[in-house]
Amino acid sequence: MVPFDTIFVPLSAALGLSLTVERILELGKNLLERVIGKKRGRTIPSDAKYEQALKKLEQAYIRDRIGREVEKKLKQSQKQHQKLIQEINKERSRKTPDLEKIKGIRAKLKELEQDGEWDEEVPASTVLVEPATDPDEGDKMKVFILQALGLAIGIVAAHYSGIRLFSSFLTALGQPELPPSVDFILTGLLIGGGSGPMHVLVKFITQHKITTTEVESSEEEEAQAKLAAIKKAELVTAMPISPSKEQWIDIPYSGGVDRSLLEGVHLREKNPELIIFHHTGMHNKTRFEDVVRVIKDKTDSAGNHWLTGYNCVVSAEGKIHPFCRWDRYGNHTAGCNMQSLGIALNGNFETDPRVPGANSDERFGATRPGELQLKNAARVITLWCFLYDIEPDFKRKIMPHSAFSSKSCPGSVFPYAEFKRWIDYFYKTWRQSDYVREQIEIYKLKPFLYVEQGKEA
Repeated sequence: MVPFDTIFVPLSAALGLSLTVERILELGKNLLERVIGKKRGRTIPSDAKYEQALKKLEQAYIRDRIGREVEKKLKQSQKQHQKLIQEINKERSRKTPDLEKIKGIRAKLKELEQDGEWDEEVPASTVLVEPATDPDEGDKMKVFILQALGLAIGIVAAHYSGIRLFSSFLTALGQPELPPSVDFILTGLLIGGGSGPMHVLVKFITQHKITTTEVESSEEEEAQAKLAAIKKAELVTAMPISPSKEQWIDIPYSGGVDRSLLEGVHLREKNPELIIFHHTGMHNKTRFEDVVRVIKDKTDSAGNHWLTGYNCVVSAEGKIHPFCRWDRYGNHTAGCNMQSLGIALNGNFETDPRVPGANSDERFGATRPGELQLKNAARVITLWCFLYDIEPDFKRKIMPHSAFSSKSCPGSVFPYAEFKRWIDYFYKTWRQSDYVREQIEIYKLKPFLYVEQGKEA
């Protein structure tokens, strides 16, 4: 508890100064907009840059048209595609499979799939360094300058106004004061942070304030209050924590990589109704940026670079990386891209040496997903089930890539049963939890989730 009356005056003065600092920083932000970032935007581009931008836009639409043609073609030849998949799976299951026959069937399937899905076969040494992020255009520098300016103004304002907020707190609590120079710096840092931190501090103190009469309350009343607090703490400790609340995590999503590039292309006809899970086929230590660059470096039959890939990638450490916008179709499963979401666990979980690009010698790292990687991939799929009203049906709605492709993805040692158990667990516990259902309703308000009216393909 803090005696409110003794610190009200310095606290009010500090709050007033923090509001003044905010106004100064707003002015500084407007000035910086003219110096950093925007200046380049106002420069008239050269003819060459116009041509380059138009060419990039044209390639994006050509790539989108080719992708749509592939999806349409595979829908029309779906029976042939499924027949080839059944043939290759039947041949693989034989005790002595005919490798030449498998090779021939794979060639036919690859021809059908080449423009619609990532081939998931890369050298183990494939490593890139270019980050998969949009250009900064001076934003980080502007933020740094404004933050440094705010802190400097706050310290100067505290010094010249003589406000020593922390010494006021300590005096009210009967503790020795801080040296003036230290107090001015700490108070200045608080003021320089703007009115947000100050409002939080004011709210906290007003909720915990005590009057002079309360300070002089009897020792007996104080002892009774402490005893009641101990009993309350024991009661709270004894209460079990809801497992569903404990298992919920706020999955990061703000449109994935190059969300603006996909604004007018890769449009879905309707919201997704199918979930397909993969492995990337790459080394499990490969960075997400590398996965993005390798996939986007792929070209279709017309020589156009791919615009996107999976809708989400989960790293070996369990970190969740949205890739393709969820309201747009990706390139992960030819013939099913338009109606599905694709999630890939980074790594290679195929150990059969007869399969091209297999990880039989562990040259691609671990041969099975890590525990957190598997759980977080299950969390993403469960979230998708709630967002898009997809039933957790592992025969019709949540399926491996191999069910639709010539590939063995996500690999012969992928722990299917364990993965299914985690998805079932999250789906049941989240559905029963008021807390998680509330979080999902809030999540549904995020942009780039749903097909908008009038923007369908």
